Amino acid sequence: MEILYRLPFLRICLFFIAGILFGLLCPTLHTPWWLPFPFAIPLVGTCFIPSRLSYKLRWLPGFSLFLLLFVAGFARTQETTPVVWEAQADNTPYVIGEIEGTPQKKRSTYGATLLLYGEKIPQGAKAMAYIAQDSASEQLQEGDILFFPTHLAQKEKERSDYEAYLLRSGYSGSFYIPQGKWRKAGSTHRTSLRRRAREVRRWAEGRYESCGLQGENLAIASALTLGDKSLLGKELKNSYSATGASHVLAVSGLHVGIIYLVIVTLLQLPFRGNRLKPLRVILALTALWSYAFVAGLSASVVRASVMFSLVSLGDMIGRKSLTFNTVFASAFLMLLYEPRYLSDVGFQLSYAAVIAILMFHEEVYKSLKTKNFLADKAWSLTSVSIAAQLGTMPIMLYHFHQFSNCFWLSGLIVIPAATLLIYGCALLLMATPFPLISKTIGELLSHLIGGMNTSIRWLEGIPHSNVTSIDFSVIDVVWLYALLGGLIALLQMRSFRRISITLSILLTYTCYLALSKTII
Repeated sequence: MEILYRLPFLRICLFFIAGILFGLLCPTLHTPWWLPFPFAIPLVGTCFIPSRLSYKLRWLPGFSLFLLLFVAGFARTQETTPVVWEAQADNTPYVIGEIEGTPQKKRSTYGATLLLYGEKIPQGAKAMAYIAQDSASEQLQEGDILFFPTHLAQKEKERSDYEAYLLRSGYSGSFYIPQGKWRKAGSTHRTSLRRRAREVRRWAEGRYESCGLQGENLAIASALTLGDKSLLGKELKNSYSATGASHVLAVSGLHVGIIYLVIVTLLQLPFRGNRLKPLRVILALTALWSYAFVAGLSASVVRASVMFSLVSLGDMIGRKSLTFNTVFASAFLMLLYEPRYLSDVGFQLSYAAVIAILMFHEEVYKSLKTKNFLADKAWSLTSVSIAAQLGTMPIMLYHFHQFSNCFWLSGLIVIPAATLLIYGCALLLMATPFPLISKTIGELLSHLIGGMNTSIRWLEGIPHSNVTSIDFSVIDVVWLYALLGGLIALLQMRSFRRISITLSILLTYTCYLALSKTII
């Protein structure tokens, strides 16, 4: 329990998350406006407790604060309940929808998020529309306003898993619009920060293409550096997923961390010394958020940028415990802004990976010593992959029901390749005024991406490289994280009590598996 006292933001996050989970599990309950006051009054009242009673009631401030956080998490979840439009209850013949973001090309449709407008449609309602491919839909862009019949949006009462996922994500649902069943009613010219960011991202993709990146090479470069996965084919996605390298295709903490590390390293040359450390941090964060802008200000990039921004402040002070605190502080701020991030797989994986690397990487790395420079670097990358896999494995098993046995091999390939690709793409964009240099860089990047794709497909072909159809439930997730908690406690301090608790958790989970699972 010592770690809870050293990391106050961990305790804050745990109680706030408990309130969010209660709100997600009980969506029909509503919090009255006066509910926080019974928990806030004891918190304020502790200031007036006589000194002779202060020691006996020392638990009261913390208890009141954590109950208040629980209520705050529940109330915030209720406040951010998504706006849902039921087409069955709308008798109007037509619906107007504005395209938000860039339409994504699918096999036979274009997928687009539509902001819905109508007399009986609540403000802020949105839906996922799949528009049949033809010469007209090919020209659709962000801001276009579509006009289509209401009956296309009507659904049967039985909802699929995908529809349930959309509802949790704030969408009213999804629907298909056939050819000739929609009309373009105009376009909006509103400017926003996100829209400007997406325009910059499209410009960067255009530069990639003009410098010789085509097909799969362009798709990988766009996904890895700009966060645009719309060009990736299903077969290529499956290959990266089967080898445990799919995290490289989504701009997240890995990419932002690589960029931040390079920026800090470069800034240490002209701005040396502790006196200039605040200036280095300010310049590094400016460059970091500039990259987030170029990457389209997607949710995963903003989340990772917020996390590294706070972590950099802890690193500036030089306290490891503060680094942990800033990670949990960033999680608290993100959940305070949008509590439903908690159900987002990307949010779960990002924080699970970062926390696991901070917890386990050093111990895993120290378990094997080598004097060979290349072997040491290879083991350092492998230990990072192992640590991240420990933290994300329960979530991956629950959501995707598969496990890659060669994740450590793919990590040795994709992490160095991704680092070189990020640097190379940055150089390509900076060399835009010099066509000969930028095209030369583009050719080198094409060979690098081609080699990475070939290696990933080779790993996928290894027998038993991937285990699929794994039966894994929420209860299994809880048990595995309980085991990881016991392992963390043992790493902090080995004692008979902690060993007994960890072994008891392992034995109980083994009995649960034996009784509830059918092993073939």
